[in-house]
Amino acid sequence: MERLRNKLNYMDDSDFSVTYKLNKLNGIFNWYPYTEGFSKPFVDKMLDFYEAKKNSLVLDPFSGCGTTALSCTLKGIPSISIEVNPFMDFVGKVKNNSLSLDLLKLKQEYKKIINYENNIKNIEIPPFIIGKPFFNIENLHQALIIKEAIIKNITEENYKNFFMLHLASILVRISDMVRAVDLRYKKNKQDKLDVFQIYNDKIVKALNNLSEFKYKERPNQYFFNEDICNVSPAIEKYFGTVDFFITSPPYLNGTNYDRNTKLEMGFLEMIKTDADLKELRTRMIIAGINSTHSKNIYSTDLSFLNELIENVKKNAYDRRIPLMVRGYFNDMDLAIQNIKRLMKNDARGVIVVGDSQFGGNHIETDLILAKICEIHNLEIENINVVRERRSKNGMKLRESLIFVRK
Repeated sequence: MERLRNKLNYMDDSDFSVTYKLNKLNGIFNWYPYTEGFSKPFVDKMLDFYEAKKNSLVLDPFSGCGTTALSCTLKGIPSISIEVNPFMDFVGKVKNNSLSLDLLKLKQEYKKIINYENNIKNIEIPPFIIGKPFFNIENLHQALIIKEAIIKNITEENYKNFFMLHLASILVRISDMVRAVDLRYKKNKQDKLDVFQIYNDKIVKALNNLSEFKYKERPNQYFFNEDICNVSPAIEKYFGTVDFFITSPPYLNGTNYDRNTKLEMGFLEMIKTDADLKELRTRMIIAGINSTHSKNIYSTDLSFLNELIENVKKNAYDRRIPLMVRGYFNDMDLAIQNIKRLMKNDARGVIVVGDSQFGGNHIETDLILAKICEIHNLEIENINVVRERRSKNGMKLRESLIFVRK
């Protein structure tokens, strides 16, 4: 670990623009707020750094809201996106596919939705939403009327998905929930809102965004709603084809990433019960204390973590925390193995990751993941620290870029 520590280079965050906040300035990229993601300027910088060409293939195995894929599309570069969360996979695909939609037809289709809204009398609440106080019932009723109008009037899948994405993107705003690390209930309940107007403003803005984006040709983009730890034959056929990867896995910070999109998944009926949400959690990288159970089978010897795990165990406020820490690195070991299998010989990539602390123990995630990469014969070219921050107890933490070569 000390040898890897010598590879740490402290950089200026402005040189890399890692955080999602710069996506707020980029239409299409900001259609769905996803603070866990990185920014378009960062992906563009990495594509330029690696000199990615139109015959290159770029991988993002934790694709989130699809920033890597969309950036690649605008540059005419093919990409592979892998995302286990069905809603985030939907977000990435819809944003990417929207570039091919006809703007005039979108406006015509939207008129059908508006004209039909007043004709809807009976609506059904999605199963996952029933009995849960997520919404002011009048706000939920308006959102469901819009949903029904989309389903009844828009027949072409890509156009329907465009309108559904923008409806999903306002759900938290019109709900009695707030994103504060995890999705949780607001202290003060939401009053009745004009959801129809909020949705209209969102669509008008999105149509303006599409009119501003131009690209010459559509490269091949492959989206897989799968778990990178356990890939299917559909992904295996791309083993040995990837030139570069750009990704940011879940951070080991106690966040239950599945909960953050349960509202959208439930509303769109991607999940119908709490059991569905729990099952999804078992397929995600262990990163929260409610996700310490996994079906994965581990074979790599990560005994170098034993001392750290024991120290965490001594001071942990919850007995699940040491299980979470060990589970996180076991899962990331599986992910790294499959990323390596997808890479060509001499392929390169970058992992964006932040470290953490539990019970006063500093979890140096960047160095640990770098060591796991080396266990699997991946070369660590550099580890650039691009941002420093503080934990709740004041411990200095960092966000790093791990540069890897096969």
